[in-house]
Amino acid sequence: FYHGAYKPPREFNWVVGVLLFFVTLFLSFTGYLLPWDQIAIWAITVGTNLAPYTPILGDTVYKVMVGGSSVGQPTLIRFYVAHVILLPLAGALLMAVHFWRIRKDGGEAGPPPPSRREIELSAERSTVGTAR
Repeated sequence: FYHGAYKPPREFNWVVGVLLFFVTLFLSFTGYLLPWDQIAIWAITVGTNLAPYTPILGDTVYKVMVGGSSVGQPTLIRFYVAHVILLPLAGALLMAVHFWRIRKDGGEAGPPPPSRREIELSAERSTVGTAR
């Protein structure tokens, strides 16, 4: 919010940046289970048990994430595939779009407006050597 990147014409790029943030969070969440120890299993059990409380798609999201009624071998496979294949691909695609939009929109804030001195010098250069 400091630079106003959410304002036009860069609001789409700001949304892409927020999506990149969520991809990073999901990478952390899916990677936490990969050691497959008791701490990881119980942490993911707590995390996935929050899913049914989300509106509309909660139970479906839980079943897709866990792959059964509780955290087990199918959960490990799903989290591994998400962590190693799906989320890095999504992150790479979003980064490509993000960097492309930065270049297309003119960087972080675009070029600065010319100063009064630059305008005066430009006017002098354009009139040097012309007949009056």
